Amino acid sequence: MKIDSKYIILGDASIRIDKLTLRPWPDFSIQGWHPDVSHALAGLIHSDDPLAMIWRGKIPNQVLKFLKRYPQILWRGLLEVSQLDPLRFVHLSHRCPALVALMAMHMPDKQTDRDLDRLQILQQKRSSRLNFLGLPPTREAYGILAKLTIEDCYPVQLEQLRQAINQRSHRRLIRYLKEINTWTLSTLQLPIEFLDVNLLSMQDSEQMPVECNNLAELCREIVHYRQVLNRFPVWPYKGTGVTLHKLIQARNDMELELSLGRGTKNVRLPSPPLESINSSRLKIEPLTTVRALFKEGSELEHCIMTYARTILDGTHYAYRMTHPRRATVLLVKRESDWFPVQIRGPKNCYLDTNTIDLIHTWAGTQFEHGKEATDDFPF
Repeated sequence: MKIDSKYIILGDASIRIDKLTLRPWPDFSIQGWHPDVSHALAGLIHSDDPLAMIWRGKIPNQVLKFLKRYPQILWRGLLEVSQLDPLRFVHLSHRCPALVALMAMHMPDKQTDRDLDRLQILQQKRSSRLNFLGLPPTREAYGILAKLTIEDCYPVQLEQLRQAINQRSHRRLIRYLKEINTWTLSTLQLPIEFLDVNLLSMQDSEQMPVECNNLAELCREIVHYRQVLNRFPVWPYKGTGVTLHKLIQARNDMELELSLGRGTKNVRLPSPPLESINSSRLKIEPLTTVRALFKEGSELEHCIMTYARTILDGTHYAYRMTHPRRATVLLVKRESDWFPVQIRGPKNCYLDTNTIDLIHTWAGTQFEHGKEATDDFPF
């Protein structure tokens, strides 16, 4: 029977992809050249191609399950490690995936040298394994290493974690964390005087300003703004009372102050484009000062204050809604009309469609049955 496949299978069950030859597990090895070996290997692991399924057929299900959770860039090394001792590979991938990932990253030129080194690591005691991998041979170091999530075992993150574990000042902080991930490790690159357990425990959020890719960038911006504004110390934000929202708010406060000058919060905004409404079905009022914007953002934990500049420029306007839900309504000007562009509740949550329909009706952008609303409709 002829099998329609994009792969070429050789007599020893190896797969040929261009000039690359991949032997099957448990004798996995790679010979030849390919512009993207990781991508070619990932294709074999994920493909429904019958020859790809035959090629990976001897890989135990548990090995394959854990392999797919690791970053793709490590798969070549992980396949080599797993075939040396599949049971231990599965056990360590469950208990301390970063240890397995570091073994996969250990890549002497010859596969025989890689195999001998990795077998030595697998068969030795925990302290000897850590020592071989350039880590303190202690229970504490192993415990920290085990906190890194399997999905975040990228080479860069593993090197960052190795450096942190080898520094006593950083070890004293990260040993208290429940979990370590890419977000944690990027924060860990900040100067040690900025760091505490609370800051390292903060996680990614939709609230993050678009200019900041992670918490470390946010903190660097805050420090820069405080230096420009001559505020010292440059990093006073420590302890459990400091939240990601408060850091974002501090950054936005200073950005506005630098943009609008001192006394920012007392600045009055232009006249609201739409009148407020106070009825049994809907209560909305305009936010007419920068101070009101800050208070709204603080109460609802979102970033409405970042629109102060565009509101002053006349392209946006913000309103406070207190009934039937607590929310902030942001309008945008298009030609001579105003339209709701964002309607968000506490922590940027979305509102139900009925409430959104009421807001659009108030704004004059949506009417029932296609008819224009009368003065008292539908309130």
